[in-house]
Formats: sequence, C-alpha cells, structure tokens
Amino acid sequence: MTNTPTQTLLIMRHAEKPDDDTDPHLAPVGQVRAQQLASYIPQTFGTPSAIIAAADSNRSVRPRETVEPLAASIPLTIQTPYADAQFAKLAANIGRRDAFPQPLIVICWHHGEIPKLMHGLGAAVGSYPASWDKLVFNLILKTELKADGTVLVTQVQEPF
Repeated sequence: MTNTPTQTLLIMRHAEKPDDDTDPHLAPVGQVRAQQLASYIPQTFGTPSAIIAAADSNRSVRPRETVEPLAASIPLTIQTPYADAQFAKLAANIGRRDAFPQPLIVICWHHGEIPKLMHGLGAAVGSYPASWDKLVFNLILKTELKADGTVLVTQVQEPF
C-alpha cells in the first residue's frame, strides 16, 4: 500500500473521432479538445503524476492522441501497457497500487470498456454510466480510491 491516503483517477473517453470508422486518428474537433484538456486538467484537478492510455491498435490511436498535448505540457511519458480489452488487468494493478502508485492519474480509454473498468475498480453501480453514450466525449469520471477501500465517483462535464 502506498503512503498516499487517496488516489485520484481521471477516467475519460478519447476525444472525438472522425465519421470514417476506418480512420484510427482523432477528428479535427477531437484534436482541439485534446489541446484544451492540456490546460483544463491541471487547472481543474492539479498536475497528473501519471498518464495511461489504451495501447494503440490498427483500429485506434485516439486514446494516446487525446492525452499527448497534456503529456507534452507537463512533461510525462504516456504509459500504454494495456490493450483496450485488458481493462481488468489495469483495474487490478491500480487497485493494488503497485504498478501505478501515483496520487493523480489520467486514464484515457475507449467508451465501450470504461463501464467495465469502473466496475473492476469497485465503483458503485449508478455512479458511472452503465453504458457510455457513443456521442459523449466530454465526460470525466473523477474516481477517488480511498485507503479504506471506498471508491467515490464524481461525473465532471468538460466545459468545452
């Protein structure tokens, strides 16, 4: 267990994708959102001590692209050790705090797996969307993991 009594995770979906589902990159509007997140996250939540994104695949590099401006501004290296479907492994490692002991972590993932990730972290059903609306790109799940095992989730709407 770490000396940090509360670990805060900022869990979010990647920014907007293009209409062409075969394009693995962010849409121009998504690139703008990624730039805005680079100042919004530190100003609103503090400076992250780690940034994790779903690993790149042939179908999508959007999670990494979403947090690249933030990582460059701090600067931090984006950690991408888990494929999108490996959300359970990520949740288990964060829960143990051995692989990721940092006090403030940004996690950028694909919308279909975020509810499963939240469940794996022990968040209460109803504190996060049971299924992530495919049109929602501006929601951050501020997830506080308390030393006593309590998980508190606050849904934060980005103002842009």
